[in-house]
Amino acid sequence: MESERAPGSEQSFDSVRKLWYVLAPYKAKVIGLSVLISVSASLGTVSPQFIRYGLDTVIPSGEVDLFLWLAGLFAAFYFVKMLVGYASMYLSFAFTQSIISDIRMRAWSRMLRLPVVRFAEERSGSLVSRVVSDVNALEGMIQAGSTRLAGQLFSILVIIVIVVVMNWKLALVNVVVTPLLALITRHYQPALRAASRRIRARVGEMTAVASEVIGNIQVVKVFAGERMEERKFGVENNAYVEHNLDRRKDVGYMEGLIGLTADYGIGAILFVGGWFVVQGSLTVGELTAFLMYQQMLQRPILSVMFFNNQLQAGMAALERVSDLLDSSPETSGSAARLEQGDITFDGVTFMYPGGGQPALRDLSFTIPEEATVAFVGPSGSGKSTLTRLLARFYDPQQGAVRIGGRDVREMELDVLRDGLAMVPQEPTLFSGSVRDNIRYARPDADDDAVRRAARIANAHTFIEELPRGYDTEVGERGVKLSGGQKQRIAIARAMIKDARILVLDEATASLDSESEAVIQDALEGIFARETSLTTIVIAHRLSTIQRAGTIFCLDHGVLVESGTHGELMALDGLYARLHELQFREMAGSGSV
Repeated sequence: MESERAPGSEQSFDSVRKLWYVLAPYKAKVIGLSVLISVSASLGTVSPQFIRYGLDTVIPSGEVDLFLWLAGLFAAFYFVKMLVGYASMYLSFAFTQSIISDIRMRAWSRMLRLPVVRFAEERSGSLVSRVVSDVNALEGMIQAGSTRLAGQLFSILVIIVIVVVMNWKLALVNVVVTPLLALITRHYQPALRAASRRIRARVGEMTAVASEVIGNIQVVKVFAGERMEERKFGVENNAYVEHNLDRRKDVGYMEGLIGLTADYGIGAILFVGGWFVVQGSLTVGELTAFLMYQQMLQRPILSVMFFNNQLQAGMAALERVSDLLDSSPETSGSAARLEQGDITFDGVTFMYPGGGQPALRDLSFTIPEEATVAFVGPSGSGKSTLTRLLARFYDPQQGAVRIGGRDVREMELDVLRDGLAMVPQEPTLFSGSVRDNIRYARPDADDDAVRRAARIANAHTFIEELPRGYDTEVGERGVKLSGGQKQRIAIARAMIKDARILVLDEATASLDSESEAVIQDALEGIFARETSLTTIVIAHRLSTIQRAGTIFCLDHGVLVESGTHGELMALDGLYARLHELQFREMAGSGSV
């Protein structure tokens, strides 16, 4: 039996310790509000004395002055009690909202700074659930635990002192009732905590499923996957209901036993106190006041007991939020300047977490400063992985990536990424206007800079033709635009950034031939001449990179050949075979 109790006690202590850790920065406010609520609670303990005095003194006396005096005092007292109660209630709620807001912002800030690998390991919907749903679930626990609990405990102490002073023999009934209430609560604590954990995890899964489907709704519809997605969500929803029902059973048993024990306590006071009245050792007014005190005593005791219910639900949510807050953010170096110079991959070997084999193997090459280079190779050869290492979304297991001779791991992340502009393979836009999306990379950019970037990306013409031009809302993830339009806005977003390194990860794949030609001209001429820009192109269409200064050809994470287009064609190696294969495909489709 002791082995079963010890973990429960340890968990309870750990729960309180975590709760205090959350509240510690606000301890001055906690203490102040606790005092205010304790005063409000102590005022409530005066009420039975009005009843006792009225029954035992005022009514038997029949004096009008006493009636008027008692009525005036009664009215004034309860008016003050109402004001103090309102102040304690409102300030307690405002305090709780302040804490919840701070925790939510801390969780959101930490989530934004998690390593990319964490987003690959845990679905985005589950992470969102930790920031929104789980933080909201803390509200009841914090409000009850931070301030109300102190008031309830103070009420218990005051009432116990009063009833002991009134009649210590009758007060002994509580010696039996109160420990029983505590034992009942302790018995159900582990089950409630476990059930609450399952519920919070299930909420995260439901959010993840829903977010994934909404984010890919066009794919769901084109493959008529509505019924399948209904079934998947239904499984999570049913599991959530089952866990809630299991928890409610335990809560119901606990509340029922607590209520029954409390009612038996009232009955015991009535019968024992009634016998004392018959014996003449207790007045009717004192018995009435004692019964009222017993009910008043049981209310805070029950609140403390039922707080355990809120505590277990809140702690299950706090565990998930704490896991996020305690997660290690991306590691950042201390160098506060992006060095001038070449980009070098020096013996880089990298394998994705959980990957079966390295994505890059002992890779070494140099990209001269202000050069335009391209990377080509079959799918899965490691082309996009290079850009992820350059931006420090991941770090290599062996070797180093350097800019100007400095390892990128030594640089501050903000400094490194401020110097990079990237156009991903799959363009991503945010809800908002076209202007907002282009200006995302440089929020202080004026309208002229936005239009200039759009012209470079060959996006200005189609933007002007939209219903509201640059103020047109693009919808969530740019759903109102075509793939090519989204890609050109993404390119404009990269162009507007004052970056020294531009990475295009198959950025022209969604563009038509005319737009592609304009983009190529911008990349190779206009934009490059106006700024000191190093351009890295991950190419799908080999025709777009024929004029690159150097073309690196990768295969299975290994650099197999490099050179200009002419040099690589003369080698008659992998690049030449890829070029010939693509030329045949384009000829077969009538694109040449």
